[in-house]
Amino acid sequence: MKFPRLEALPVRQTVCSVDTPAAFTILVLAILVVMFTGTACHANTSLFSPTEIESLTLPKFVGGIVTRSADLVYISEQDSEVVAFYRKAPAKTITSAVFLAILRRSEETEIVQQSFSTFFQIRTNNDPTGRWRILQKYLEANLTDVTIFRVSRDAPYGAQYDLYAVGIFNGDSVVGVQMYGVAT
Repeated sequence: MKFPRLEALPVRQTVCSVDTPAAFTILVLAILVVMFTGTACHANTSLFSPTEIESLTLPKFVGGIVTRSADLVYISEQDSEVVAFYRKAPAKTITSAVFLAILRRSEETEIVQQSFSTFFQIRTNNDPTGRWRILQKYLEANLTDVTIFRVSRDAPYGAQYDLYAVGIFNGDSVVGVQMYGVAT
């Protein structure tokens, strides 16, 4: 049995012909743009995926706080590291009385509630690295009822205080960061 002879098409008649180096460069750039645009779009949509937001657990969230607060320093008379703080405590809002109960401190303990945004504005204005802003945005994005509490330490440490930037996570935990300070 004999097969008919097939003739090959000339190279110039292929689907994609590149005649000049400029055309080749444009083709390569177009392919790169498509590749990077597709990756960037996929990455952006995965950041805001509802399943990822819903799957944020307390350990993952606290881990994120630890990462974002690493090497941050709260500056007062005596500088302090910024550490993660959390307590399992169902709460709808955080008041001074509720927070003292969570800390198991007496009702007579001196506590001052401050503005969350004002506290972070002072830190972010003096932070060229932007790390305080990153921590602030992370806390605001994942907590409700955010606030700052300044809790005095008992005598003889009257000038010393603990500072908490906290909010409510998933309605069952009070979470945030804790710092130590000395009043001047």
